[in-house]
Amino acid sequence: MIEVRDAGIDDADAIATAHIDAWRAGFRGVVPDEYLDAEQFATSRRDRWRAWTWQSIPDSHLFVVAQHQRVIGFGHAGPESAEPHGFGTTPDTSAATGRGEIYGFYLHPSAWGSGGAGALMSRCEEFLRDEGYTSAVLWVLRDNPRARAFYEKVGWHDTGAESTFTPSDPPDQEFPPVQYVVSQYEVRL
Repeated sequence: MIEVRDAGIDDADAIATAHIDAWRAGFRGVVPDEYLDAEQFATSRRDRWRAWTWQSIPDSHLFVVAQHQRVIGFGHAGPESAEPHGFGTTPDTSAATGRGEIYGFYLHPSAWGSGGAGALMSRCEEFLRDEGYTSAVLWVLRDNPRARAFYEKVGWHDTGAESTFTPSDPPDQEFPPVQYVVSQYEVRL
């Protein structure tokens, strides 16, 4: 049984696990293994989720998807950011554009193909419609064919807009600076 519900602070560790493991599986071969496998990478994600800072983004909402009462992923949606904010940084919504945005959307790899992603995306889109948005965007790594295929399957399309982002290094780690190309997807709500 799949359930999508509002996230609560008690979900922080499960959200962090889904986030960490999704990055490690989904970005393997794109993001350096040393970065993904660093304990500091996992620790920084856990610390961020335990701090529960997502609420600092005005008018945004965080949802979790659970399967058999186990949190397997999350979706975070709200007003469009002024510019691409990268993966895991705080979006600047001070210059709202009139569109919604999905800031983060991750499922634990063990749940890929379970139907959880479709249910979660439907809830994020419903939230954005209820907030009055008629369209929404999200950013995805250009070199992430699995995610791109999912977004296209559920009705999103590549706008052709691209940007770059540089992941923040886990504390106490020195990685060569790397930039990744992200592609913008859009959907009519």
